[in-house]
Amino acid sequence: MNLTVGCKVTWTESVYTPYTEGETSDFIGERTITGRITAEGYAKKTNYHFFTIHVYSAEGVNAHEIEAQSKIVRRGVVLYPKCRIIATPDNYAELVQEKAARKENSSPVCYAHLKGFREGFKD
Repeated sequence: MNLTVGCKVTWTESVYTPYTEGETSDFIGERTITGRITAEGYAKKTNYHFFTIHVYSAEGVNAHEIEAQSKIVRRGVVLYPKCRIIATPDNYAELVQEKAARKENSSPVCYAHLKGFREGFKD
């Protein structure tokens, strides 16, 4: 799945009790959010893909915590498993190609196995 700026998406995410240091949060249910991706980024230090999403609606457990017309940030690892693209921007194909080119030119650590950089290393 290629999520790009301009995609309208809906996804279901897990909801947990608030985090308290030294304790384990409990799963309390799921909520479904619909919105449009307005920005994306990648944090090399943490290896996380981030999306900024303009929220249209939320329903389910603690949906009141997600205000319509607000912006939220979610990691790709949260979006990808239960995400569905509802609509794409007119230039979607171009954005996907641009994203693939950025990925191709990124850190060799992530794609070492594809470029033969792992020679001499044990897996």
